[in-house]
Amino acid sequence: MRPLRLLVAISLITAPVAFANPILPQQIPLSPATSGPKPHDHDHEHISPSLFASFEELSRIVDITYCIGNPPSPGINHPFICPSHCSQFPSFQLIQSWNTGPLLSDSCGYIALSHPPAEKRVIVAFRGTYSVTNALVDLSTGRQEYVPYPPSNRSSLPLSVYSNADGDDGEIPKCEGCWAHSGFLESWRVASEIVVPVVDGLLRKWGEHGYRLELVGHSLGGAVAGLAALEFRERGWRGRVTTFGEPRIGNENLAEYINLLLPPPTYRRLTHKSDPVPLLPFSKWGFVHHATEYFIEKEDLPPTPEDIRICEGNEDEGCAASGSVNMLQLLWSHRDYFNRLGLCVPDGWRRVLDGAWGPWWPKKQFKFHE
Repeated sequence: MRPLRLLVAISLITAPVAFANPILPQQIPLSPATSGPKPHDHDHEHISPSLFASFEELSRIVDITYCIGNPPSPGINHPFICPSHCSQFPSFQLIQSWNTGPLLSDSCGYIALSHPPAEKRVIVAFRGTYSVTNALVDLSTGRQEYVPYPPSNRSSLPLSVYSNADGDDGEIPKCEGCWAHSGFLESWRVASEIVVPVVDGLLRKWGEHGYRLELVGHSLGGAVAGLAALEFRERGWRGRVTTFGEPRIGNENLAEYINLLLPPPTYRRLTHKSDPVPLLPFSKWGFVHHATEYFIEKEDLPPTPEDIRICEGNEDEGCAASGSVNMLQLLWSHRDYFNRLGLCVPDGWRRVLDGAWGPWWPKKQFKFHE
């Protein structure tokens, strides 16, 4: 039955989508789809070593989420123990992990505090999807109107957690004519019932001590992290979000709304050469990416700062948008972000390179060089 399930999923991703929700009224676009913030008016630049180190650390932080899930997943234990990279973060304190189930609305992740000597942060990490078949089905479902969540009571939180130092961001504009992928919205709705109260409590306690919000997500978890970041911003909370292999979340109006509320360097969206997920759902269905993209031009691991290009606009034709969809790369390029993500084993992909998974594993795909 597994091959049949995969064929059904592939047919869903390649066939036109019959949206369950009514088509929203036509809206005047906020700006061209290739607009967005354009911090560079010349040839593509590459990132600094310090930014590279930040991205590499966050790739390990999000990789830890793959220890969470249905049995036999080992989970994360207190204070911050797991078979993956947890030992590399001795000052982290696990606050909460969650797994909402195996359905299309599932969400997995964890919330942790990063204490000194590490950077002071409230970390919220969102896992991607284990099953390739589920990923294909998830990316072929419908869309629904994006409606912001009501803001929280700002007056009772420390001023340091707000987007402006005085704690007054003014009125948040309405997202006119915005819609998002219905599966992503549902996944965040389910997760938000767990995440928002916990983050709220942590900001009340630790915000005045200089702890800031750090959101990170891989794959479908990247889309959920983006929606979470929007809600946090709408609540007035200061934060930063970094995603790896994030799919398109919604339409052009939503992309521009994200650009408005989460401008650079608040939102960093990393993509990788040959990764098919950033090209999904298809643009012909009305889905558009937001800025700001960082494109890993090198296919094999590990990359260097010179391999990461700073892209322009929402969908730079010199970056991920120039690629084509090859679903076999879900197993390779989609997981290769500084480390091979999704294994939950000590040192992750390095153990695979050393042959720990047996001779049948295609090591030639890695092309790793010290």
